[in-house]
Amino acid sequence: MHSYQPSWMRLTLQAIVSAAVVHLIFGFVLGLSVDEAHYALYGLHLDWSYFDHPPLVGWLQAIPVYLQLPIGVIRLIPELLWLSSLLLCLKLAFHMMNFQGGFHGHLNTRTVMWWTSATIVLAPLFHVLGVGLLPDTLLMIFVPCMMLLTLEISAQLQKDRPRDFFLWLLLGLVCGLAGLSKYTAIFFALAIPVSLITWHGTAMFTRAGFWSALLIALICISPVIYWNYQHDWISFRYQLGHGSGGAWEIKRVGLFLVSQIVCYGFLPFMGVVWLLRRHRPMPYALLSFFYIPYTIFALFSGGGGSLPHWTAPAWLALTPFAGIGLAQAWNQNRKFWIRVLSYLQFMLCLVGFTLLFFGGIPGVDLHHPWGQKNPIADLYGWRTASLHLKDLAAKYDVPRLAVQNWTLGSRVGWYARPLPVFILDERLDQFDLWSGPMPLGGDAIVLNTSQMTFTAPVSPSQFSSCELIDTQTVHRLGRDIASFEFLLCKNWQGSQPNPAPSSIAE
Repeated sequence: MHSYQPSWMRLTLQAIVSAAVVHLIFGFVLGLSVDEAHYALYGLHLDWSYFDHPPLVGWLQAIPVYLQLPIGVIRLIPELLWLSSLLLCLKLAFHMMNFQGGFHGHLNTRTVMWWTSATIVLAPLFHVLGVGLLPDTLLMIFVPCMMLLTLEISAQLQKDRPRDFFLWLLLGLVCGLAGLSKYTAIFFALAIPVSLITWHGTAMFTRAGFWSALLIALICISPVIYWNYQHDWISFRYQLGHGSGGAWEIKRVGLFLVSQIVCYGFLPFMGVVWLLRRHRPMPYALLSFFYIPYTIFALFSGGGGSLPHWTAPAWLALTPFAGIGLAQAWNQNRKFWIRVLSYLQFMLCLVGFTLLFFGGIPGVDLHHPWGQKNPIADLYGWRTASLHLKDLAAKYDVPRLAVQNWTLGSRVGWYARPLPVFILDERLDQFDLWSGPMPLGGDAIVLNTSQMTFTAPVSPSQFSSCELIDTQTVHRLGRDIASFEFLLCKNWQGSQPNPAPSSIAE
């Protein structure tokens, strides 16, 4: 009797389609996150670059933002990028399988396709980037492109008469677009020479294509350099300070590593470890697309300067290796732990989707201790609150809005446009370039939220007075999950650093 063999191709298609449908649903259900709203504002304020990031994330959505398309439609961009990045990883896994005939005749291609896609579909944080357009979403498509082109260039360099010039030009364009997406793209670009030098020594430096690729990449990122030259290099200075964080502590690295396992799972590690135990020809140098950026981000985390989604493109680079390793382990009857880890990651994704849909833990409302620190509630209610801000501004004849932190300002700036939004703290950010400082003697409608509560900005160097003029509660499926306060603040007298928020820190 033959043992049951799953239909790997059907499973792969079902997983990809199911994930895409989930992304589509949440794309219309959820309000904009802090970062999404910030980058949507990039599309409204087109420029050569911006304070905290390069411009591609804004350029890419400029047309749908200008056309005022619904948020769910605009989110088709990250959903398509997620799907494209997954398909590129499948193609990369296929090329790796056939590298120097290493797995020829030993592995079922469809099995590898399934486990490669499974490491992506079962990783919770990849779904976040599949709904919200962040610079890391863009890198998730450029990094596998870098890997594919590096592998193709290597294959050409092995020939007596290599035809690699066009491939180098494409690689330069991809690296340039990655540089227009996020400054950390440089960490992934470093893996290109590391891989090629590992395979071919310094031969790449003799190729005209290499220098042409470098020139193309520099031309692509020239808008960022030009903008920073005009603005006293503020982006570079900000990124250097932001990445280094504060005092370095080893426990932060430990917390970072734990959060990485929660966000991406054990499956990739298991697949790669199993693969490394086998001695078949594989382009292992491409693992540098994982370990170079990942090591840097882990070190940054010791100073508090790393976020979980920064490593997403690095984990994506690992998935083709993991897919091949898991397929090999499955074929050799190492199925128990693969099943256990797969079910655990699936349940984790299911829990995450449930929390997102309900706006937090079902049955737990704003008045419960857990509900008072509910980050998911921050995805609901901002459109209604911001429109109410506009109504209050008209009612009290106040021409501006204000918040005490940029993370509050991004949603208000998007939903309450075109009213100007001022940030009251002294930290330099993009809103200072868009709106400038609060005018002396000016009045503003100030927003406060239960998820990041500040004291009223009243002091000799802030407003003379603030009056609570209204409140609003956010409801989700019969529960109160958050609340907003609206204050009429008069006579801005200057500025000084505001007290830290009493709930969620920036």
